[in-house]
Amino acid sequence: MSSRFLRDDLASFSPYSVTYSPDLIKLDANENPFELPDEVKEKIRSEFMKLPLRIYPDPTALKLRNSIASFLGIDGLDERHIAVGNGSDEILQYIFIAFLDRDDLVMYPNLSFEMFSVFSQVTGVKDVKLDLNELLEIDLSSITKAIYTYRPKLLLLCRPNNPTGWSMPKEDVIMLLKQSQKFDTLVVIDEAYGEFMEESLAYLVKDYDNLIVLKTFSKAFSLAGLRLGYAISNEEIIKDLMSIKLPYNVNSFSQMVGRIVLEYKDVILSKIRFIVSERERIYGRLVNLNKVKVFPSRANFLFFYCEEKDLLDKLLSYGIKIRRFEPKHHLLKDAYRVTVGKKEENDKFLNAMEEILS
Repeated sequence: MSSRFLRDDLASFSPYSVTYSPDLIKLDANENPFELPDEVKEKIRSEFMKLPLRIYPDPTALKLRNSIASFLGIDGLDERHIAVGNGSDEILQYIFIAFLDRDDLVMYPNLSFEMFSVFSQVTGVKDVKLDLNELLEIDLSSITKAIYTYRPKLLLLCRPNNPTGWSMPKEDVIMLLKQSQKFDTLVVIDEAYGEFMEESLAYLVKDYDNLIVLKTFSKAFSLAGLRLGYAISNEEIIKDLMSIKLPYNVNSFSQMVGRIVLEYKDVILSKIRFIVSERERIYGRLVNLNKVKVFPSRANFLFFYCEEKDLLDKLLSYGIKIRRFEPKHHLLKDAYRVTVGKKEENDKFLNAMEEILS
């Protein structure tokens, strides 16, 4: 039961909820199955011993932003084009705070990152949800028509999309940015899983002043437990975000670890090829199972429908946890998402699925 002080429009608000299950084979949260290499952890341990914890962190995270700019390697893009936060979702929250008034409208797919809906409700803005087709994709024409009809202040997209794994073609994104500029619509592309498709559109911020690209260290860099993300945009938008963020939003340890993992980017990101290969192997096995309809993915997970009753509980009896979606609308009925794990974890999941559905 909520307190009497809660805003009336949040009385029926359902927060984003997760359960912590470290003792299971966790294939439910899109985490990277691989820990940081020992040499990276040793470097972190060594640098931590030198870290002055008695003083506040650099409020601008300048060294980390410089490291990110170097990592991105985009001509003409430097630290002035980057803002960092406690996960990319904190930066998304700042975007809602900085650029939206209560009467503004935000638009996003009706099956996408759940924080889009959460922040819309918490900030009290109006939202329009874009319908997906039977392939769980969005046609460019339907988005441009919706932009023309509703004139949103903010358009939110994931590339690849969470939870479906679909990725809008680059050419469609560029057409969408051009269309959005006509109506002064700010476009945010969340690339949390971009490393798994080995393509980023961050370079487009140089050509489109209405674009923000969000990225994270949580997935490809195995730092979900640290909470570190960043935004890439033009200098003016980054200044706006930096001006309204909390003063010391990213602590000294996180800033230090972020710099170190970028130094070791080659060894850490070398695991991506394996994850992509395992993703395709899992897809190939699931597509042949009765009662399962699985969708192609360019992320580190697969979205599928399964009519088997109590599938989640049955998998839990094997010690395996995947994500089951509450059927808030028709696209989520009998819907599940499984994260790509280590080979032995994936084998246990696949073997359990085959036994359950046999």
